[in-house]
Amino acid sequence: MDTVRAAFIRWIALEKWREVEDLRATLGYDVGPALEEAGQFLSRGRYQAIWVARWKAEVRPEVTGMDAGSLFAAIEKAVAAALDEEEAERKASGDRSLEEDREYKNFVDTALERLLREGDLGTNS
Repeated sequence: MDTVRAAFIRWIALEKWREVEDLRATLGYDVGPALEEAGQFLSRGRYQAIWVARWKAEVRPEVTGMDAGSLFAAIEKAVAAALDEEEAERKASGDRSLEEDREYKNFVDTALERLLREGDLGTNS
């Protein structure tokens, strides 16, 4: 499951990176406003504040510079830290685990579906 967690982090980071790039390309946002807009995390519900705080701490124009690689690295670092904090908060408050979260379950289901469509999962018959 560590691989699933790493893939989930990468997937969220890619989604956020694409969101920033789309805001810049389609709406003409400068990097600062695009980062501000993308860093809202409304879908995280009661954990939104955690995600916003991690985003603001890690994903800033002065940290990321303007190159795509640095921006993505900062986004991925923020996502990983936010996910760790959310998981700790879930455990402390007795909330359901991340594995039971709708977004996480949908990610896993979609990934497994893709693997199954590709065929052999490496089993010897």
